[in-house]
Amino acid sequence: MPPPLDLVLAADWVSPSIARDKVRRWLRANGWTPPQMDDIVLAINEAVSNSIEHGYGIGAEDPAGAGTVELRGEIADHHVTFTVRDKGVWRPPVDDPKSTRGQGLRLMRACVDQVTIDATDEGTTVVLRGRPLQDGQDPSSAEDRSE
Repeated sequence: MPPPLDLVLAADWVSPSIARDKVRRWLRANGWTPPQMDDIVLAINEAVSNSIEHGYGIGAEDPAGAGTVELRGEIADHHVTFTVRDKGVWRPPVDDPKSTRGQGLRLMRACVDQVTIDATDEGTTVVLRGRPLQDGQDPSSAEDRSE
C-alpha cells in the first residue's frame, strides 16, 4: 500500500490551490492518470474551500484565519479516499432555488462514489471515496511519476 498523503493547510484562500497541486502529484505518483484524477481533485477543492468559507467563515476578500484544514489521502483496493477535516462550525446548506451558491455538496457527490459528512462541536469531517482506478492498474506497483 502506498504511503498516505498528509497535509495541514492554513485557513486561507491559497490553500485549495495548494491542495489541488499536492493531490495531483500524489495521485500521479501512485498510478492515476489525469482523466482519472480530475473529478476527485475537483471534489477536494470544493471540500477545502467549504472548510475555509463555511467552517471558518472566511470570505473571498478576508485575510487568512487562524484555523487549519487537514487533508489525508489513502489508497487501498484500487480506491482513493480523502479526509478533509476542520475545527470550524458546520453551517447547513441553504435550500434556495434562486441562489447560484450552495452547490458544493452536490458537486462533490457528482465527482466521487461516496461523500460522508460528520459535523460535531469540534468541527467537520468530510470523507470522499473516489472511483476505482481504471484499466486494471495497480497503484501499489506504480513507478514514481512525481515531478
